[in-house]
Amino acid sequence: MFDQLPDLLALLNDILEAVIVIFGSAVVLYNLGRSLRDPVMRAFCGLIIFVVVAYLAELLVSRTIVSASVEGFLRFQWIGIALVPAAQFHLSSTLLSTTGALPNRRRFLVPLGYVVGLVFLGLALFTDFLVTNPVSNPLASLAHLEAGPIFPVFAAYFWLMTASSIYNVWRARQRCITRTTRQRMTSTLLTYLAAPLGVFPYLLVISNAGTGQAVIPLWLWPIIILGNLVVGLMFGVLTAHLAYFGTASPDRVVRVRLFKFMARVPLAGSIVLLVYVLVSRNSPILGLPAETALGFSLVATVMLVEWAIHAYKRPLERLFQLNNDPDVRTIQRLSERLLTTRDLQQFLESILAATCEALRTPTSFVAAITPEGPQLEAVVGPLDEPGEIFQDADWRQLAQTAEPSNGNSGDALEAVGEFFVWRNYWIRPLRSRQHELVLGILGIRARSDEPDLSEEEDEIFGRLLNQAAQALEDRILQQEVFAIVEGLLPQIIAIQQRRSEATFGGLPVLAQKSPASSPVVSDPDFNMMVRDALTHYWGGPKLTTSPLMRLRIVQDAMAQHENNPTKALRAILNNAIELQKPEGERNMTTAEWILYNILELKFVQGQRVRDVARRLAMSESDLYRKQRVAIENVARAIGTMELASQDGASDEQ
Repeated sequence: MFDQLPDLLALLNDILEAVIVIFGSAVVLYNLGRSLRDPVMRAFCGLIIFVVVAYLAELLVSRTIVSASVEGFLRFQWIGIALVPAAQFHLSSTLLSTTGALPNRRRFLVPLGYVVGLVFLGLALFTDFLVTNPVSNPLASLAHLEAGPIFPVFAAYFWLMTASSIYNVWRARQRCITRTTRQRMTSTLLTYLAAPLGVFPYLLVISNAGTGQAVIPLWLWPIIILGNLVVGLMFGVLTAHLAYFGTASPDRVVRVRLFKFMARVPLAGSIVLLVYVLVSRNSPILGLPAETALGFSLVATVMLVEWAIHAYKRPLERLFQLNNDPDVRTIQRLSERLLTTRDLQQFLESILAATCEALRTPTSFVAAITPEGPQLEAVVGPLDEPGEIFQDADWRQLAQTAEPSNGNSGDALEAVGEFFVWRNYWIRPLRSRQHELVLGILGIRARSDEPDLSEEEDEIFGRLLNQAAQALEDRILQQEVFAIVEGLLPQIIAIQQRRSEATFGGLPVLAQKSPASSPVVSDPDFNMMVRDALTHYWGGPKLTTSPLMRLRIVQDAMAQHENNPTKALRAILNNAIELQKPEGERNMTTAEWILYNILELKFVQGQRVRDVARRLAMSESDLYRKQRVAIENVARAIGTMELASQDGASDEQ
């Protein structure tokens, strides 16, 4: 048993290294999109990649069964070892610049660090000056290279760059003013040794201190395992605090996204890996072939992990203080209880089915009253063409008393008691709770010339009418709230962006002067100009003669579009539309995608209003209301681009 202990410790170390590789790769994937536009994330992803390369190579060396491949993997490991110091200094420089410190000498030191790292990498890959022939530990199967003559020079460079990096982060911490940013930078400073501690080739030093082959003593294995464990925890803390850089989302949103991603991707992968190792080593004990045991155990593990994340998501969020704000909890409850268009249709269909059953009629329907006339919401049973049913009637009469009106926009409805008789239908208005507004109508196919409901039928029908009216009223109130929120959304996004930029930028960001407004942008009819240009998106006088042609961004874009102002303006409109596109996979009916879908379907694809409304599962009146908000957002985006262009031109001057 004692003889097998080194092998067990080596296996445990391999598992820990594999977990670090999995989590490191997941961190890079998680931040890959932001790394393209944010310097902090770009530098951090570079650092993580080099660390992952170093750990992956070491893991491959321990699993290699062909001795000829050992040296190749050991030299491949130096891609990470040689470039970690430069990447670490690069990250510290971007963190310091984020707090407002000017780069000055650092703008030259960062590329110089990468150049020196590449020189050491070349020496490690193609010569024996830095590292030389591999050494294999016969006791624990731990292989490594021997130190070459200039290895002390590399070690000095490695720790000098590390010390400089820590000094830069310390300076960044000193420049932080708010408590939150100071706490984050303090945690970053305390965990900044994770990369150098994890990748520095200590075994080269041990090998040089010994005589020939390095024999790793048994007591050193717990130290190696503990060191890897500490490094993994430090990287976790570093990731958790650097995730806030380069995003305009609130801190709570960043925490929740990071938590969900880490739970579903690297944590699940690590658990599956652990189960694989345990089952593959013990499958004979279970009395099953290795393939069968592995198949069942891995599938069961994936299912159980996903189930646990789904079932205990809310308790875990509370445990880790995610989404713990009372306002957020209120919004979550509202999101679970929203009355969507489909929910309304299902409820109204249930009411109509009950109406048909109670009144013994084959057809009933509910229509909402809109400025354009009645809009059918739900129907049960065979119904004539709605356009023919609703045409030629003076539906404004419903907003008045039960007395017949002499409306001149259509034929008067025949009032019989509380009903209006129109063609083959009995119609009752659906009023708001205060009975001040007619929200819609509920119609049933007539079973006789005049309404002849019994007292019991009239009582049941009254209850059903009230429920249908309340559903319509609640939907209208909800849509009004959505319209207000959607109108405020650009301002909220702007404030969040400003908050994100000012978190570490402070006074320079908050006190910067706003550029002067463009005459076109400041025109009171600017939104109408944008709407007209969108209506003729693929050509027409409202696009070719649009006043938007005078915008600086359109003039600047002409060089990229064959000096054609129409194509340039269309490109600007398309860019503004794309700015309304949310992150993630496109969905036709979710609230966050509605505005972008309206713009893309209505103007870019040129579909009819009726087709767009049907595809987005909304009424045409609701579509027009949301379209107005979407156009306002596009106009605001174009105005922002124009002001940014003017600001850039003034800086160049």
